[in-house]
Amino acid sequence: MKAALIRRFGGYEVFEYTDVPDPQPEPDHAIVKVLGCGINRYDLFLRMGGIKKETPLPHVMGADIAGEVVQIEGDAHGLTTGQRVIVAPGFPIDPAEWDFEPENLAESFTVTGTSLWGGYAQYVKVPTRFLLPDHTGLPPEQAASLPLVLVTAVHAVQTLGEIQTGQRVLVQAGASGSGSMCIQLAAHLGARVATTVGDDAKVDFARGCGAELVINHRKESFAERVRAWTGGVGVDVVIDNVGGGIFADNLTCLRRGGFFVNFGLVGGVKDTLNFAALIFNQHQIRGSMMGSLAELRRGLLLVEAGDLRPCLDRSFPLAEAAGAHAYIDSRQVQGKVVLLPWS
Repeated sequence: MKAALIRRFGGYEVFEYTDVPDPQPEPDHAIVKVLGCGINRYDLFLRMGGIKKETPLPHVMGADIAGEVVQIEGDAHGLTTGQRVIVAPGFPIDPAEWDFEPENLAESFTVTGTSLWGGYAQYVKVPTRFLLPDHTGLPPEQAASLPLVLVTAVHAVQTLGEIQTGQRVLVQAGASGSGSMCIQLAAHLGARVATTVGDDAKVDFARGCGAELVINHRKESFAERVRAWTGGVGVDVVIDNVGGGIFADNLTCLRRGGFFVNFGLVGGVKDTLNFAALIFNQHQIRGSMMGSLAELRRGLLLVEAGDLRPCLDRSFPLAEAAGAHAYIDSRQVQGKVVLLPWS
């Protein structure tokens, strides 16, 4: 089969589009024909060696996989060959923890394509229990834009953010794949949403996802705008996928007793915390790492009902994985980018 693999960590040039052996079946696994594989910023960090330097090389990454079952060995978990499926974008890689719930709290929980080979290939091998039937009816490139951002949004916005009707929410980086899905879900839950973008060209996109207030953070202080928008009270929840560099401003946006939920590190892995402010404002800080299979199912049901939609910016042939990564780095993306292994 063809794959876009890396033999070393580094820049875009490390990708090699080449022939590799087909995955071989083993008990309680399925071989899935990859029809589309979404790219996440996580992949860029993984390519550069910023996630897990002990990842065995050569390596095929890719967490967001939509495909078709071509072979099953052992327990099929209700699946059949020829069936369209979505691969869980993260699961415990230790078989002893396959029954652990919620899966994302298991010690061996790993983003798909980090330690084991992922979806930047024409076929992938996955434990059948971590495959979900794809009933969305979406084209493969749109379905492949969903899994990681969808489960992340459900876990961060609904489970940890506990967002309810009438609340006000700040979602950072609203034109990103995760940000755009978090806006959609928060709005679906009845919240009023503010968000940030880094380019005026992304304002309409963020509004189209359901944001009431869109702030170009390169032109003005998002903290000042959010405080004014809430009459000085602050939002009920901040959903942050940026990380370092804006932590103090995020907490400035938050009302007393409000929830701060973070799942991103693109702005850096470190920042400072004023414990006095934390205590007196009684903020609740919650770290979020993707989500469980049950949360992914919940999100897919919302997609099937038309309440949430994929935000596909564009797709690339698998042979152009390097160009796809460069496009994401250009920060022009609005939504998700997907690789197509059979184009």
